[in-house]
Amino acid sequence: MMKKHIYSMLLGLITLTVVSCKHNNLDDLDLIKNQDRSISGAGVVTGDITKDNETVKVPFKISLSGPASKAFQVGITLNSDTVSKLIADGILKNTVVIPNGSIDYPNVVNIPYGSDSATGIATIRLSVIEANYGKDIAFAIKLANPGKGNTLKGGQSNIMVVLNTKELVKESDIHYLSIINGGGIMSVDYKKNYKSDIAGITIPLTINLAGQAGTAFNVRVKLNIDTIATLIKNKVLPDNAISLKPEEFTIDTLIRVSSNSNTAQIRLVIGWPVFDANIVANKKFAFAVSLADPTKHILHPTNSKVIVLVEPTVNLDNNSYITGNGAGLKAEYFSNNQQLDFDGRKADLVRIDETIDFVGNDNDPNAWPASTLISKDNFSTRWTGEFLAPVRGEYIFYQTQWDDGSRLYIDGKAIINDFTTQWDQPGRFAKITLERGKRYKIEANHRENNGGEQAKLEYEVPSSDIGRRIVPKSQLFPAQ
Repeated sequence: MMKKHIYSMLLGLITLTVVSCKHNNLDDLDLIKNQDRSISGAGVVTGDITKDNETVKVPFKISLSGPASKAFQVGITLNSDTVSKLIADGILKNTVVIPNGSIDYPNVVNIPYGSDSATGIATIRLSVIEANYGKDIAFAIKLANPGKGNTLKGGQSNIMVVLNTKELVKESDIHYLSIINGGGIMSVDYKKNYKSDIAGITIPLTINLAGQAGTAFNVRVKLNIDTIATLIKNKVLPDNAISLKPEEFTIDTLIRVSSNSNTAQIRLVIGWPVFDANIVANKKFAFAVSLADPTKHILHPTNSKVIVLVEPTVNLDNNSYITGNGAGLKAEYFSNNQQLDFDGRKADLVRIDETIDFVGNDNDPNAWPASTLISKDNFSTRWTGEFLAPVRGEYIFYQTQWDDGSRLYIDGKAIINDFTTQWDQPGRFAKITLERGKRYKIEANHRENNGGEQAKLEYEVPSSDIGRRIVPKSQLFPAQ
């Protein structure tokens, strides 16, 4: 039962039923009086006010000047204007009017035959009490249109109720809606705060309802790009943080919190291609996420917002194939010399070869190297540029179909080195672990002694679906 700091007033009569002495100055009200009638508002049954997990029920009483000769009904409406005027005039201090949508009341109260009183119940949403915690909340009920020839008693057709929110709820029991990790920056880093699959990542943001759970309700999710721009400008977020375009991600915008549940999840989904598009620039993705417009309960003043900062290292979980836009490798040919430019000579032919996938034919002038500048025997070739690793894993590079001598360098290290006059040696392969999306310096050397000539640079990644194949043009970028 709620008794402290709750009072009712019969508006127009200066008749005040006080359960707390804090508003005695209301005795001086000079409200509009009605003519005397036989039905009046008798105030609030303060001892019977009850509270559950979602509502506060406030009984109000109607009195008759004598037993009813016939059963009849009295109409009920809200009189918010009167309460608003008392607040505006400073008579009610630290008080707010209960919005119409936050209070339910009967349209009529039934007066039984022979009864000299009846009770109706006004039901207030607990959320409006929680939202105004620390203030008083007030509403006024107006009696109207009594049936069967009965009339209203002058000056007593209104009942006003003022409730002290601190007497109705404890601050620790307020049903605040918040986001776990809300109120600050949530870092999404490698293996931290996300789930990955073949398509991309899902960042789960957990909504938390404080206090005891009740019936189901909805809450909206909003994004604020302007907040990100301001935080970058104020150096709260790094300069390489960006807001993604709407088509580059998805996020749940309406969340349903189930009955008897204190949690629900917002899903923020980013596809791997978005990471790939920003991998070179090393961009971080920032999102300003906030809750809004709950159909029940109230938002936590600070923890209902969160900044999500997605680090580029998350892309380490991505091993989908990256197709580059390479043009091949720079090729330098040295005629009548098997040792490249060991003696300082310049190349006789420089061009771009899209792949290293060549077979010569001494009887075909258009066969590799397909140039009159290069001798058919006794020549050498150097290919240089970069290799874009399409996946993460252990690579095997092959120069087994290579006539004659071969060398292969990755980032300046010779992983294959057999620059002899032997051809098609099965041992000319090497393993090396490379990172997805990284460009590695690559150099391949070929030595032709005499007879047939051939050069095929192949690779495979056994841990992926990349079987043995010629290194494709898309992954090769020529040296400048």
